[in-house]
Amino acid sequence: MAAEGIPEVVAAASIPVAAPVAAPVAATEELSLDSQVAEKVVAQVKHYFTDANLNHDSFMRKGITMHDGWIPFSTLIRFNKLRQLIGVPEDPKIIDMRRPNKRLPRPPPIAKKFVNWLAAAVKAGVTEADAVEVNDSSVRRKEPFVESDEWFSRTVHVKGLPYGQEYVDASEELTEFFAQHGEVALLRMRRNPKTKAFKGNLLVEFGTVEQAEAVAQMTDLEFEGHKLAPIMLSAYHDEKMAADEYIHPELCKPGQTYPTFEEWCVAHGREVPLPRGAKPKAVETKKSKVKLLTPKEIVAVPNVLVKFTGAEGIAIDDLKKALGAAGNVKYVDIQDGATEGIVRFKEPVAEQAIESYAEGMPVEDSAVVLRLEAVNAEDESAFYERAKAASEAAIARKNAQALNGNGKRSGGQSESSSKRTRSN
Repeated sequence: MAAEGIPEVVAAASIPVAAPVAAPVAATEELSLDSQVAEKVVAQVKHYFTDANLNHDSFMRKGITMHDGWIPFSTLIRFNKLRQLIGVPEDPKIIDMRRPNKRLPRPPPIAKKFVNWLAAAVKAGVTEADAVEVNDSSVRRKEPFVESDEWFSRTVHVKGLPYGQEYVDASEELTEFFAQHGEVALLRMRRNPKTKAFKGNLLVEFGTVEQAEAVAQMTDLEFEGHKLAPIMLSAYHDEKMAADEYIHPELCKPGQTYPTFEEWCVAHGREVPLPRGAKPKAVETKKSKVKLLTPKEIVAVPNVLVKFTGAEGIAIDDLKKALGAAGNVKYVDIQDGATEGIVRFKEPVAEQAIESYAEGMPVEDSAVVLRLEAVNAEDESAFYERAKAASEAAIARKNAQALNGNGKRSGGQSESSSKRTRSN
Protein backbone atom coordinates (compact mmCIF):
# COMPACT_ATOMS: atom_id res chain seq x y z
CA MET A 1 0.00 0.00 0.00
CA ALA A 2 0.99 3.65 -0.11
CA ALA A 3 2.58 3.98 3.33
CA GLU A 4 4.88 1.11 4.23
CA GLY A 5 6.94 0.12 7.25
CA ILE A 6 8.77 -2.75 8.85
CA PRO A 7 5.68 -3.99 10.79
CA GLU A 8 4.35 -5.26 7.45
CA VAL A 9 6.65 -8.27 7.72
CA VAL A 10 3.99 -9.60 10.07
CA ALA A 11 0.92 -7.72 8.91
CA ALA A 12 1.25 -9.03 5.34
CA ALA A 13 -0.09 -12.41 6.47
CA SER A 14 -3.49 -10.93 7.22
CA ILE A 15 -3.79 -8.91 3.99
CA PRO A 16 -5.07 -11.27 1.25
CA VAL A 17 -3.94 -10.66 -2.30
CA ALA A 18 -5.69 -12.04 -5.35
CA ALA A 19 -2.45 -13.08 -7.06
CA PRO A 20 1.26 -12.49 -6.44
CA VAL A 21 3.09 -10.10 -8.72
CA ALA A 22 6.09 -12.41 -9.02
CA ALA A 23 6.41 -16.04 -7.96
CA PRO A 24 8.77 -16.87 -5.10
CA VAL A 25 12.21 -18.03 -6.23
CA ALA A 26 13.77 -21.19 -4.88
CA ALA A 27 17.00 -20.81 -2.96
CA THR A 28 19.00 -22.67 -5.61
CA GLU A 29 17.75 -20.54 -8.55
CA GLU A 30 19.20 -17.35 -9.92
CA LEU A 31 16.96 -14.35 -9.26
CA SER A 32 15.82 -12.91 -12.58
CA LEU A 33 12.85 -10.54 -12.84
CA ASP A 34 11.69 -8.65 -15.90
CA SER A 35 12.23 -4.94 -16.48
CA GLN A 36 8.61 -4.04 -15.67
CA VAL A 37 9.00 -5.45 -12.15
CA ALA A 38 12.28 -3.56 -11.78
CA GLU A 39 10.59 -0.28 -12.79
CA LYS A 40 7.82 -0.84 -10.23
CA VAL A 41 10.35 -1.68 -7.52
CA VAL A 42 12.44 1.44 -8.19
CA ALA A 43 9.32 3.63 -8.24
CA GLN A 44 8.17 2.11 -4.93
CA VAL A 45 11.54 2.72 -3.27
CA LYS A 46 11.54 6.35 -4.43
CA HIS A 47 7.99 6.70 -3.10
CA TYR A 48 9.05 5.69 0.41
CA PHE A 49 11.27 8.80 0.59
CA THR A 50 8.70 11.32 -0.72
CA ASP A 51 7.26 14.06 1.48
CA ALA A 52 3.76 12.63 0.93
CA ASN A 53 4.71 9.20 2.29
CA LEU A 54 6.93 10.45 5.12
CA ASN A 55 4.10 12.61 6.48
CA HIS A 56 2.30 9.35 7.38
CA ASP A 57 5.06 6.74 7.68
CA SER A 58 6.46 6.89 11.23
CA PHE A 59 8.88 4.01 10.62
CA MET A 60 10.55 5.77 7.68
CA ARG A 61 10.53 9.13 9.50
CA LYS A 62 12.46 7.55 12.34
CA GLY A 63 14.76 5.71 9.94
CA ILE A 64 15.92 8.81 8.09
CA THR A 65 16.98 10.44 11.35
CA MET A 66 19.58 7.71 11.95
CA HIS A 67 22.76 6.68 10.13
CA ASP A 68 22.93 10.00 8.30
CA GLY A 69 19.59 9.22 6.63
CA TRP A 70 20.68 5.99 4.91
CA ILE A 71 18.12 3.14 4.82
CA PRO A 72 19.74 -0.26 4.05
CA PHE A 73 18.41 -2.45 1.23
CA SER A 74 18.29 -5.26 3.82
CA THR A 75 15.63 -3.20 5.64
CA LEU A 76 13.69 -2.14 2.54
CA ILE A 77 13.44 -5.75 1.31
CA ARG A 78 11.21 -6.51 4.31
CA PHE A 79 8.57 -3.96 3.30
CA ASN A 80 5.39 -5.73 2.31
CA LYS A 81 4.97 -4.09 -1.10
CA LEU A 82 8.53 -4.85 -2.16
CA ARG A 83 8.25 -8.44 -0.93
CA GLN A 84 5.19 -8.92 -3.12
CA LEU A 85 6.76 -7.30 -6.17
CA ILE A 86 10.05 -9.21 -5.94
CA GLY A 87 8.49 -12.48 -4.79
CA VAL A 88 10.18 -12.81 -1.40
CA PRO A 89 8.48 -15.76 0.34
CA GLU A 90 6.87 -15.27 3.74
CA ASP A 91 8.26 -17.19 6.69
CA PRO A 92 5.37 -19.33 8.04
CA LYS A 93 6.94 -19.51 11.51
CA ILE A 94 6.70 -15.74 11.88
CA ILE A 95 3.07 -15.73 10.72
CA ASP A 96 1.99 -18.59 13.01
CA MET A 97 3.61 -17.09 16.11
CA ARG A 98 1.49 -13.92 16.09
CA ARG A 99 -0.26 -14.18 19.46
CA PRO A 100 -1.48 -11.51 21.92
CA ASN A 101 1.09 -10.50 24.50
CA LYS A 102 3.72 -12.67 22.83
CA ARG A 103 6.92 -11.12 21.67
CA LEU A 104 7.72 -11.92 18.06
CA PRO A 105 11.05 -13.60 17.35
CA ARG A 106 13.64 -11.71 15.36
CA PRO A 107 12.77 -12.03 11.64
CA PRO A 108 14.98 -14.57 9.89
CA PRO A 109 17.47 -13.26 7.35
CA ILE A 110 16.18 -12.93 3.79
CA ALA A 111 18.20 -14.68 1.10
CA LYS A 112 21.01 -12.40 -0.02
CA LYS A 113 20.07 -12.78 -3.69
CA PHE A 114 16.87 -10.81 -3.04
CA VAL A 115 18.78 -7.99 -1.32
CA ASN A 116 21.41 -7.97 -4.06
CA TRP A 117 18.77 -7.84 -6.81
CA LEU A 118 16.99 -4.94 -5.06
CA ALA A 119 20.27 -3.04 -4.68
CA ALA A 120 21.20 -3.57 -8.34
CA ALA A 121 17.74 -2.55 -9.59
CA VAL A 122 17.64 0.64 -7.52
CA LYS A 123 21.22 1.63 -8.40
CA ALA A 124 20.41 1.19 -12.09
CA GLY A 125 17.08 3.01 -11.86
CA VAL A 126 18.02 6.08 -9.81
CA THR A 127 19.41 9.08 -11.70
CA GLU A 128 20.97 12.40 -10.71
CA ALA A 129 17.60 14.10 -11.24
CA ASP A 130 15.92 11.98 -8.57
CA ALA A 131 15.35 13.14 -4.98
CA VAL A 132 17.24 10.11 -3.59
CA GLU A 133 20.81 8.90 -3.84
CA VAL A 134 22.22 5.38 -3.62
CA ASN A 135 25.39 3.68 -2.45
CA ASP A 136 26.29 -0.02 -2.51
CA SER A 137 24.10 -0.92 0.46
CA SER A 138 21.58 1.87 1.13
CA VAL A 139 19.33 4.69 -0.11
CA ARG A 140 18.67 8.14 1.35
CA ARG A 141 16.98 11.46 0.55
CA LYS A 142 19.11 14.24 -0.83
CA GLU A 143 17.19 16.98 0.98
CA PRO A 144 16.13 17.01 4.66
CA PHE A 145 12.49 16.15 5.32
CA VAL A 146 10.27 18.84 6.85
CA GLU A 147 6.94 17.51 8.14
CA SER A 148 3.91 19.42 6.82
CA ASP A 149 0.20 19.65 7.65
CA GLU A 150 -0.80 20.82 4.18
CA TRP A 151 -1.76 17.29 3.09
CA PHE A 152 -4.97 17.48 5.14
CA SER A 153 -6.46 20.30 3.04
CA ARG A 154 -5.51 18.50 -0.19
CA THR A 155 -7.01 15.11 0.69
CA VAL A 156 -10.32 13.62 -0.49
CA HIS A 157 -12.09 10.81 1.36
CA VAL A 158 -13.72 8.36 -1.05
CA LYS A 159 -16.35 5.72 -0.27
CA GLY A 160 -18.01 3.18 -2.54
CA LEU A 161 -15.68 0.22 -3.06
CA PRO A 162 -16.71 -3.19 -1.64
CA TYR A 163 -15.64 -3.98 1.90
CA GLY A 164 -13.10 -6.79 2.06
CA GLN A 165 -12.51 -7.03 -1.69
CA GLU A 166 -8.85 -7.05 -2.67
CA TYR A 167 -7.52 -5.92 -6.02
CA VAL A 168 -4.34 -6.91 -7.84
CA ASP A 169 -2.13 -3.82 -8.19
CA ALA A 170 -4.83 -1.86 -6.35
CA SER A 171 -2.72 1.19 -5.47
CA GLU A 172 -1.36 1.53 -8.99
CA GLU A 173 -4.73 1.18 -10.70
CA LEU A 174 -6.56 3.50 -8.32
CA THR A 175 -3.76 6.06 -8.50
CA GLU A 176 -3.94 5.95 -12.31
CA PHE A 177 -7.73 6.33 -12.12
CA PHE A 178 -7.60 9.45 -9.94
CA ALA A 179 -4.62 10.86 -11.84
CA GLN A 180 -7.06 11.58 -14.66
CA HIS A 181 -8.36 14.42 -12.48
CA GLY A 182 -5.12 15.81 -11.01
CA GLU A 183 -1.70 15.01 -9.61
CA VAL A 184 -2.00 12.21 -7.03
CA ALA A 185 0.62 12.74 -4.31
CA LEU A 186 -0.50 9.76 -2.22
CA LEU A 187 -3.31 7.19 -2.19
CA ARG A 188 -4.08 5.24 0.97
CA MET A 189 -6.51 2.33 1.25
CA ARG A 190 -8.20 2.36 4.64
CA ARG A 191 -8.13 -0.98 6.43
CA ASN A 192 -9.71 -2.53 9.49
CA PRO A 193 -7.03 -2.10 12.19
CA LYS A 194 -7.61 -5.62 13.54
CA THR A 195 -8.36 -7.80 10.50
CA LYS A 196 -6.50 -5.65 7.92
CA ALA A 197 -9.48 -6.09 5.59
CA PHE A 198 -9.95 -3.29 3.06
CA LYS A 199 -12.82 -1.08 4.28
CA GLY A 200 -13.77 0.07 0.78
CA ASN A 201 -12.67 3.64 1.58
CA LEU A 202 -9.76 5.64 0.22
CA LEU A 203 -7.78 8.73 1.16
CA VAL A 204 -6.50 10.45 -1.97
CA GLU A 205 -4.05 13.32 -1.54
CA PHE A 206 -3.80 15.62 -4.56
CA GLY A 207 -1.09 18.06 -5.57
CA THR A 208 -3.25 21.14 -4.94
CA VAL A 209 -6.30 22.09 -2.92
CA GLU A 210 -8.09 23.08 -6.15
CA GLN A 211 -7.63 19.61 -7.65
CA ALA A 212 -8.93 17.98 -4.47
CA GLU A 213 -11.97 20.24 -4.28
CA ALA A 214 -12.80 19.59 -7.94
CA VAL A 215 -12.79 15.82 -7.38
CA ALA A 216 -14.78 16.16 -4.14
CA GLN A 217 -17.57 17.87 -6.09
CA MET A 218 -17.85 15.10 -8.70
CA THR A 219 -21.06 13.07 -8.70
CA ASP A 220 -20.26 10.68 -11.54
CA LEU A 221 -17.05 8.97 -10.36
CA GLU A 222 -17.13 5.22 -11.02
CA PHE A 223 -14.42 2.56 -10.67
CA GLU A 224 -14.94 -0.94 -12.09
CA GLY A 225 -18.71 -0.55 -11.91
CA HIS A 226 -18.76 0.89 -8.38
CA LYS A 227 -20.12 4.41 -7.90
CA LEU A 228 -17.77 6.42 -5.71
CA ALA A 229 -18.74 9.09 -3.17
CA PRO A 230 -15.92 11.65 -2.74
CA ILE A 231 -15.85 14.33 -0.04
CA MET A 232 -13.08 16.59 1.25
CA LEU A 233 -11.36 14.95 4.23
CA SER A 234 -11.86 18.12 6.28
CA ALA A 235 -15.63 17.95 5.68
CA TYR A 236 -15.75 14.21 6.41
CA HIS A 237 -13.80 14.78 9.64
CA ASP A 238 -16.20 17.54 10.73
CA GLU A 239 -19.23 15.36 9.96
CA LYS A 240 -17.90 12.58 12.19
CA MET A 241 -17.07 15.10 14.93
CA ALA A 242 -20.59 16.54 14.75
CA ALA A 243 -22.03 13.02 14.98
CA ASP A 244 -19.80 12.40 18.06
CA GLU A 245 -18.17 9.39 16.39
CA TYR A 246 -14.72 8.00 17.07
CA ILE A 247 -12.07 9.64 14.88
CA HIS A 248 -9.65 7.05 13.49
CA PRO A 249 -5.96 8.05 13.45
CA GLU A 250 -5.78 8.44 9.66
CA LEU A 251 -8.66 10.96 9.79
CA CYS A 252 -7.22 13.15 12.55
CA LYS A 253 -6.69 16.83 11.82
CA PRO A 254 -3.05 17.88 12.38
CA GLY A 255 -2.54 19.86 15.58
CA GLN A 256 -5.66 18.56 17.36
CA THR A 257 -5.79 16.04 20.18
CA TYR A 258 -8.19 13.12 20.22
CA PRO A 259 -9.13 10.41 22.73
CA THR A 260 -7.89 6.89 22.14
CA PHE A 261 -10.53 4.33 21.18
CA GLU A 262 -10.56 2.99 24.73
CA GLU A 263 -11.03 6.50 26.14
CA TRP A 264 -13.79 7.22 23.62
CA CYS A 265 -15.61 4.01 24.65
CA VAL A 266 -15.43 4.98 28.32
CA ALA A 267 -16.67 8.52 27.63
CA HIS A 268 -19.64 7.16 25.66
CA GLY A 269 -20.60 4.44 28.13
CA ARG A 270 -19.50 1.61 25.87
CA GLU A 271 -17.68 -1.51 26.91
CA VAL A 272 -13.96 -1.19 26.28
CA PRO A 273 -12.97 -3.99 23.85
CA LEU A 274 -10.48 -6.54 25.10
CA PRO A 275 -7.13 -6.90 23.34
CA ARG A 276 -7.13 -9.45 20.56
CA GLY A 277 -7.09 -12.97 21.99
CA ALA A 278 -7.54 -11.84 25.61
CA LYS A 279 -10.17 -13.55 27.74
CA PRO A 280 -12.59 -11.65 30.01
CA LYS A 281 -12.10 -12.07 33.73
CA ALA A 282 -14.64 -14.35 35.37
CA VAL A 283 -14.70 -12.43 38.67
CA GLU A 284 -15.76 -8.79 38.95
CA THR A 285 -13.22 -6.46 40.47
CA LYS A 286 -13.50 -3.14 42.26
CA LYS A 287 -13.20 -1.44 38.86
CA SER A 288 -16.90 -2.06 38.32
CA LYS A 289 -17.63 0.20 41.31
CA VAL A 290 -15.70 3.15 39.95
CA LYS A 291 -17.88 6.21 39.49
CA LEU A 292 -17.22 7.64 36.05
CA LEU A 293 -17.05 11.36 35.42
CA THR A 294 -19.14 13.08 32.77
CA PRO A 295 -17.97 16.08 30.74
CA LYS A 296 -19.37 19.45 31.77
CA GLU A 297 -21.43 21.30 29.21
CA ILE A 298 -19.38 23.93 27.37
CA VAL A 299 -21.45 27.12 27.22
CA ALA A 300 -20.60 30.05 24.99
CA VAL A 301 -20.14 33.16 27.14
CA PRO A 302 -20.34 36.61 25.51
CA ASN A 303 -17.51 39.13 25.62
CA VAL A 304 -14.80 36.79 26.93
CA LEU A 305 -12.91 35.81 23.75
CA VAL A 306 -10.22 37.87 22.03
CA LYS A 307 -8.13 36.93 19.02
CA PHE A 308 -4.45 37.83 19.15
CA THR A 309 -1.80 37.88 16.41
CA GLY A 310 1.95 38.44 16.24
CA ALA A 311 2.92 35.85 18.88
CA GLU A 312 5.91 34.52 16.98
CA GLY A 313 8.37 32.63 19.17
CA ILE A 314 6.57 33.46 22.43
CA ALA A 315 6.25 30.79 25.13
CA ILE A 316 2.78 30.00 26.45
CA ASP A 317 3.62 31.30 29.94
CA ASP A 318 4.83 34.62 28.52
CA LEU A 319 1.65 34.87 26.45
CA LYS A 320 -0.51 34.34 29.51
CA LYS A 321 1.46 36.91 31.48
CA ALA A 322 1.14 39.54 28.73
CA LEU A 323 -2.56 38.87 28.13
CA GLY A 324 -3.16 38.90 31.86
CA ALA A 325 -2.65 42.68 31.81
CA ALA A 326 -6.11 42.93 30.20
CA GLY A 327 -7.90 40.59 32.61
CA ASN A 328 -7.85 37.23 34.35
CA VAL A 329 -6.91 34.62 31.72
CA LYS A 330 -8.81 31.33 31.89
CA TYR A 331 -6.85 29.66 29.08
CA VAL A 332 -5.01 30.36 25.86
CA ASP A 333 -5.77 28.43 22.66
CA ILE A 334 -2.83 28.38 20.22
CA GLN A 335 -1.30 25.62 18.09
CA ASP A 336 2.40 24.74 18.24
CA GLY A 337 4.36 27.03 15.94
CA ALA A 338 1.37 29.33 15.29
CA THR A 339 1.59 33.11 15.64
CA GLU A 340 -2.07 33.71 16.39
CA GLY A 341 -4.66 32.26 18.71
CA ILE A 342 -7.58 33.00 21.04
CA VAL A 343 -7.53 33.96 24.72
CA ARG A 344 -10.51 33.18 26.96
CA PHE A 345 -10.87 35.59 29.88
CA LYS A 346 -12.68 34.68 33.09
CA GLU A 347 -14.66 37.93 33.07
CA PRO A 348 -16.43 39.71 30.15
CA VAL A 349 -13.58 42.12 29.36
CA ALA A 350 -12.98 41.36 25.66
CA GLU A 351 -14.27 44.65 24.26
CA GLN A 352 -12.45 46.64 26.93
CA ALA A 353 -9.17 44.77 26.24
CA ILE A 354 -9.36 45.43 22.50
CA GLU A 355 -10.05 49.12 23.09
CA SER A 356 -7.36 49.52 25.76
CA TYR A 357 -4.69 47.91 23.61
CA ALA A 358 -5.69 49.31 20.23
CA GLU A 359 -2.05 50.27 19.61
CA GLY A 360 -0.80 46.82 20.55
CA MET A 361 0.06 44.82 23.67
CA PRO A 362 3.80 44.56 24.40
CA VAL A 363 5.27 41.26 25.63
CA GLU A 364 7.74 41.74 28.48
CA ASP A 365 11.43 41.09 27.73
CA SER A 366 10.84 40.84 23.98
CA ALA A 367 10.30 43.04 20.94
CA VAL A 368 6.96 41.34 20.21
CA VAL A 369 3.78 43.39 20.22
CA LEU A 370 0.49 41.48 20.19
CA ARG A 371 -2.44 42.78 18.18
CA LEU A 372 -5.89 42.20 19.66
CA GLU A 373 -9.09 41.95 17.66
CA ALA A 374 -12.66 40.70 17.98
CA VAL A 375 -13.40 37.02 17.34
CA ASN A 376 -15.78 36.39 14.44
CA ALA A 377 -18.68 33.93 14.64
CA GLU A 378 -16.85 31.19 12.76
CA ASP A 379 -13.74 31.34 14.95
CA GLU A 380 -15.89 31.48 18.09
CA SER A 381 -17.81 28.36 17.04
CA ALA A 382 -14.58 26.51 16.23
CA PHE A 383 -13.10 27.58 19.59
CA TYR A 384 -15.97 26.10 21.58
CA GLU A 385 -15.88 22.92 19.49
CA ARG A 386 -12.21 22.50 20.40
CA ALA A 387 -12.99 23.27 24.03
CA LYS A 388 -15.70 20.59 24.02
CA ALA A 389 -13.38 18.02 22.42
CA ALA A 390 -10.59 18.82 24.89
CA SER A 391 -12.98 18.52 27.84
CA GLU A 392 -14.28 15.15 26.64
CA ALA A 393 -10.76 13.88 26.03
CA ALA A 394 -9.65 14.95 29.53
CA ILE A 395 -12.63 13.24 31.18
CA ALA A 396 -12.05 10.12 29.10
CA ARG A 397 -8.42 10.00 30.24
CA LYS A 398 -9.42 10.33 33.90
CA ASN A 399 -12.09 7.63 33.54
CA ALA A 400 -9.63 5.32 31.82
CA GLN A 401 -7.13 5.88 34.64
CA ALA A 402 -9.82 5.09 37.21
CA LEU A 403 -10.80 1.89 35.41
CA ASN A 404 -7.14 0.94 35.12
CA GLY A 405 -6.89 1.24 38.88
CA ASN A 406 -3.26 2.28 38.81
CA GLY A 407 -3.35 5.99 38.14
CA LYS A 408 -1.84 5.49 34.68
CA ARG A 409 -3.43 5.95 31.32
CA SER A 410 -4.25 2.87 29.28
CA GLY A 411 -2.46 4.24 26.22
CA GLY A 412 -2.45 7.02 23.64
CA GLN A 413 -1.26 10.58 23.86
CA SER A 414 -0.02 11.99 27.14
CA GLU A 415 -1.87 14.81 28.83
CA SER A 416 1.18 17.05 28.63
CA SER A 417 1.04 17.00 24.83
CA SER A 418 -2.04 19.25 24.81
CA LYS A 419 -0.66 21.96 27.12
CA ARG A 420 0.40 24.13 24.25
CA THR A 421 -3.03 24.14 22.63
CA ARG A 422 -4.92 24.79 25.83
CA SER A 423 -3.34 26.10 29.02
CA ASN A 424 -5.41 26.28 32.22
